[in-house]
Amino acid sequence: MRTAHRLTATAALVCAAGLGLTGCFQSGPFPDLTGSQVADKSVDALRGASSLTVSGNVWDEGKPLQLNMAVSKSGDCKGTISSKEGSFELIRNSEAVYIKADEPFYRAQMTDLPKDQADAAVKQLAGHWLKTKASDPDMKDLAELCDLNQLLKEFDDSKGAQKGKTATVDGQEALTLTTKTTEGTETLLVATKGEPYLLKASIDGKEPADVTFSGINKPVQADAPAGKDVIDADAMG
Repeated sequence: MRTAHRLTATAALVCAAGLGLTGCFQSGPFPDLTGSQVADKSVDALRGASSLTVSGNVWDEGKPLQLNMAVSKSGDCKGTISSKEGSFELIRNSEAVYIKADEPFYRAQMTDLPKDQADAAVKQLAGHWLKTKASDPDMKDLAELCDLNQLLKEFDDSKGAQKGKTATVDGQEALTLTTKTTEGTETLLVATKGEPYLLKASIDGKEPADVTFSGINKPVQADAPAGKDVIDADAMG
């Protein structure tokens, strides 16, 4: 018994000295990986998907936004984005970008115009699909919403992520990872069965945000709208 006790104590000392008190005698999901390694693996898994849907609440330039976007690796996307300043639907394929925005959205963009000009523009555009070439440089910011790699860049650095309890996301078991950042505590939920996809991410603090990733590898229906509701921006001059 004394020999067994000494062996156990020696093993614990070696473990502590070599791994900084972490990584030894682990149990649960991903026992051979650190929290940061699991986080990196989950983001890489999403990058390997052909498509996904990202939905939830985020911040842009200090303003909260709600989004629901289906995005493919090829750059096709379809979804909605809304804020206190209005909302719009977005469709992007290899040929064009289509935006259908409501009146509050356009009003917020036209505050510098005289009222009569703004009224005329809103009447013409609100509720209609505005078509623009996908290569138009003015569409660069919107194109980033349809860029899978760009969307996932926010999760590339999870140094110091700590493993926590398991939880469920839409019925899927997931491992909780937490990371302390200057903005707040980031929490990632990673699927423990099958591919280790990142299923949900959130951060608390001054600008809290949370997004879920679903519809993984499901085709994105980015068919172009048709009919008289479509306005060609190039034809408008």
